[in-house]
Amino acid sequence: MPLRRSTVTRSTTSPSAASPRAATPRAATPRAATVGLAQNPGASLVRPRSQVLGQTRLVAGALILPVFAAMLWFALPRGTWPRVIIAFLFVLALYLAGAFLLRQVSIRFTSGGLIERGFFFHDNRIPAKRIATAYLVDVYRGVSTETNRQLFLLDSGGELLLRMRGEFWTDADLDRVATAFDVPIRHLPDPVTAAQLRAESPELLYWFERWPWVGGLCVAGAISLLALALIALMSPAVLVAA
Repeated sequence: MPLRRSTVTRSTTSPSAASPRAATPRAATPRAATVGLAQNPGASLVRPRSQVLGQTRLVAGALILPVFAAMLWFALPRGTWPRVIIAFLFVLALYLAGAFLLRQVSIRFTSGGLIERGFFFHDNRIPAKRIATAYLVDVYRGVSTETNRQLFLLDSGGELLLRMRGEFWTDADLDRVATAFDVPIRHLPDPVTAAQLRAESPELLYWFERWPWVGGLCVAGAISLLALALIALMSPAVLVAA
């Protein structure tokens, strides 16, 4: 595992605990959850970076608006534009629902640990006493030399409790969660590629990261279904139908 090569940046345990499976279990104290919350209740909550929602708007607009503009231009002379409007409103409703769900994603500090609220309102409750080690890993962005930081909170047996990725969270949020508990913080000295992380620590990744070809097939399938629906909607037989 690449995490075995990590260095301790702040630790309250013996340096011999070099791997997530060798870390000594200890009761963690959620310091960030108890400091200053009475004066600032919002300090107990972290949310994904605000740029994420803006980026989704740009991508969705660049992909959807030209397609529906062409469909509307093609449908107006034939009087079938209401179908295009209905289809656009349906896609817009899907986007707004996704944006709403994204806004609900958060990590909350409590007196007993953390509560991670996922995209579909699933709450992952992490007791502070289970957190044994925090690992910070810098991962290259594709083939570029830029990196995104990732945080992994592990228990004493090496099981993943929480993962935060720099694509969605700021470095300040990652550091804040990592330092909120009285546990060792380990940091890989050098960045790694996504392929290295997948090969050496697959248990820390999502299924679509472990098998990227499966994730690619799922994305291709979704795009194909959408394309077929649009082709069917724009076909002359549909557009000229009464």
